[in-house]
Amino acid sequence: MTVSQSSMLSTGICVALAGLAALEVFALANRIEASTLDPAFCGPGVLHTTVEPPDSQLTRDYVAIRIMLKDPHARFEQIKRVYAGDLHASPASRAATPLLQSSGRVQLLKADHRWSGSLRGEVQRLDRERGTQLAQKIDAGIQSSDAAMIEAAFREAFTTLLDDLLTSIEQRLDRSAGVGRSLQHARRYYSESLDAYLSIHAAPQAARASLALDAMARAADGIKEGKPSARDWFSRERANFLRAIREGMNASLG
Repeated sequence: MTVSQSSMLSTGICVALAGLAALEVFALANRIEASTLDPAFCGPGVLHTTVEPPDSQLTRDYVAIRIMLKDPHARFEQIKRVYAGDLHASPASRAATPLLQSSGRVQLLKADHRWSGSLRGEVQRLDRERGTQLAQKIDAGIQSSDAAMIEAAFREAFTTLLDDLLTSIEQRLDRSAGVGRSLQHARRYYSESLDAYLSIHAAPQAARASLALDAMARAADGIKEGKPSARDWFSRERANFLRAIREGMNASLG
């Protein structure tokens, strides 16, 4: 190991990750306003023309944790710090994502004021609102160095976050400027936290979930075009999407 590599490790800068731009899940799920969203993501058919869904610090931090958990020498103390919001994944890491093979090749940075939240804060909010115990499971998994327990709890958390976000989008479908951007975030949450797992363990449900996501985007376009049946179509596909995820999670456990 070179001196520069040792120095980077000693300062806790190198670890693991991949990316996203700064929008809290709580803000997305409860305060979606067109004025806060990037117009570049708000046009008709945006889900089909944007090369990659937008990132947020929340998903960047989650991907950092996920990569660290896959490392044979997982650094649970650093995982704990990212989960708590003491460290955040670097946005620059997204560009290097295809090269990432181990947790030593991704950057973590000390928390600043760009995002005041944390994954722990979001999970604790879900526990308060839904009566779950996901934070307890994640804390126990970190304490016992149990990667499987941590990953399972995060999958449950992201399923609930998707439910929150899509419910909020459905309630605000008339605000067409924000729908495309918000659906992009829903696609990011799904792709980063659930898609690969379901594709491996419950392929039929993964395929149904993907089709439902695409259908929601088309329904949103239909609402912008004034089609009267599009709102009901969106509602049905939202229910289909969440049903497929939950069935897939249950099938994988069986």
